[in-house]
Amino acid sequence: MDQHMAFIWGLCYMALVALCWRHGVTKAEETVPLKTLQCYNDYIERIICSWADTEDAQGLVNLTLYHWLDKKQPMSCELSEDLMWSECPSSHRCVPRRCVLPYTQFSVSKEDYYSLQPDRDLSIHLVVPLAQHVQPPPPKDISISPSGDHFLLKWSVPHGDAQVSLLSQKDIQFEVAYKRLQDSWEDASSLHTSNLWVTLEPKLFLPNSIYVARVRTQLAPGSSLSGRPSRWSPEVHWDSPTGDKARPQNLQCFFDGIQSLNCSWEVWTKVTDSVSFGLFYSSSPKAGEKKCSPVVKELQASRYTRYHCSLNVSDPAAHSQYTVSVKRLEQGKFIESFNHIQMNPPTLNLTKNRDSYSLHWETQKMSYPFIQHAFQVQYKKKLDSWEDSKTENLNHAHSMDLPQLEPGTSYCARVRVKTIPEYKGLWSEWSNECTWTTDWVMPTLWIVLILVFLILTFLLALRFGCIYGCKLYRKWKEKIPNPSKSLLFQDGGKGLWPPGSTVTFSSKNPTPQGPQSNLFSELQGTKRKRSWTVVLESLP
Repeated sequence: MDQHMAFIWGLCYMALVALCWRHGVTKAEETVPLKTLQCYNDYIERIICSWADTEDAQGLVNLTLYHWLDKKQPMSCELSEDLMWSECPSSHRCVPRRCVLPYTQFSVSKEDYYSLQPDRDLSIHLVVPLAQHVQPPPPKDISISPSGDHFLLKWSVPHGDAQVSLLSQKDIQFEVAYKRLQDSWEDASSLHTSNLWVTLEPKLFLPNSIYVARVRTQLAPGSSLSGRPSRWSPEVHWDSPTGDKARPQNLQCFFDGIQSLNCSWEVWTKVTDSVSFGLFYSSSPKAGEKKCSPVVKELQASRYTRYHCSLNVSDPAAHSQYTVSVKRLEQGKFIESFNHIQMNPPTLNLTKNRDSYSLHWETQKMSYPFIQHAFQVQYKKKLDSWEDSKTENLNHAHSMDLPQLEPGTSYCARVRVKTIPEYKGLWSEWSNECTWTTDWVMPTLWIVLILVFLILTFLLALRFGCIYGCKLYRKWKEKIPNPSKSLLFQDGGKGLWPPGSTVTFSSKNPTPQGPQSNLFSELQGTKRKRSWTVVLESLP
């Protein structure tokens, strides 16, 4: 029971000591040595710590690990191959160390404190008289708005919560800086005022530009305070009035005090591809105007392109005033007419000659009839593209016979002309397209197929006609009387002839006489090979 109570009282004492100790320790940013510091003990006779410093800081400052309990006690450390219980941050290259401290006074009521301290005092000191180290707060709520043809820039000053302030309105003034958006603040214009607003006149701005302004607070020249200006306020932007965008602007010239007068000007970038400008100067009113060269073009990410040119000032005392201007450069070039001829397109017509077609064209009459022409003719099927057309090049010709074309097909043709050979130029535009459709002609293959079909049809008809005719012939033959089957000729005809009658059979077919002659004539004409002539004579 006594041991348990002693343990509890020990914990309370340790917490109280730690609380009092931490109130006296200033919390600093956790460094790499502190992040990697880990200490373990055997709770008998020693404490072992592992930590690491960075390679970059090792050559500048040496750190020593101290153990604090009742007094500050340095620990003996040596380089190690690696950290024992922690890892080096990935963004650093670490130098590990291992430290051993003999120690036997372990107790649950004690909390060990470890610190890393440099080998020398690295602190700095400064005595600050407040009236001589004043930096006013920057302006806020900056805004700009048009006021007629002027611009009104306004801002305010924060007053803070202090009941007594060293600053008064007479101790401060304001600096206003403004520039074009693409310019640097080093080239900005500035003005000073003691008011919380300023009016900017139109003459201060170049047209067609975006401007930016900022304000800061300064100590007034007559103030008893000293220090430095405030930080700049946030920037505010606005557009300047519009003007003639094609006109050069921002012409500036500065003399270096020795022999060079450096001038620059700007031109709207979209205009530079169409119009060229140059710098002209004169050293006195009576001196002639000269052109400055060379002109250097400055590329910049803005709507304007800047140009530079330097003038050599040989005698600054004699010529103390220069007149400088930027003017449009006169540009032109010579073009030979006889080498730059492009004729009007020819007039194209089509004629048909029986089974063929011909193209005819006429050109505009020129002033000199001896100028020769070359022609280019293209023709194609109407549904094809001109890239797939057939092209013919002709010299001194005004007509062309077309080859054999497909029948029943629509065609298109066009022609163009140019001069050759001494007179040169470009092809004319293509003439108007001439369109026509060829006559339809039955193909030879179709004719052959039709003839074959007709012949086959005729042969089949002849075949079936013969078969049908034979059938009709047999039927008709069966209907003709046959004498051999008649009763007149059965048993020699004896029973049919009366006594005293005479029957004569002749194989030679004598011409019958009397009324029966027509019947026998028909029988004889139908079948001559097997015919019989019967002559009947009446008995007395």
